[in-house]
Amino acid sequence: MRVAPQLAALQRIAAFSAAMRGHELGEWQTGEGFAQASCVRCGAQLRVYFPALEPEMDGPALERECSREAAEEEAA
Repeated sequence: MRVAPQLAALQRIAAFSAAMRGHELGEWQTGEGFAQASCVRCGAQLRVYFPALEPEMDGPALERECSREAAEEEAA
C-alpha cells in the first residue's frame, strides 16, 4: 500500500477524534510523511505522521476540548 492513501486514512481518523472533542479542523497542510491542521474555532493543532514503522498522531486538538477561552489564554 502506498503512503498517500494511508496518510489520508490517518487524517480521517484524526479529524474524527478531534471532532469528538468539539474541534472543527480547517484545511490540511501536508509534507513528506506528515500532515497538520488547526481547529478553526480555537486554533488547536493536530498532526499526523506516517513513518515507516508505525503511524501516529498528536497535538492539543486530541488532548483537550475545543474552547475559545483556551485559545485566548494561549495567545496572551
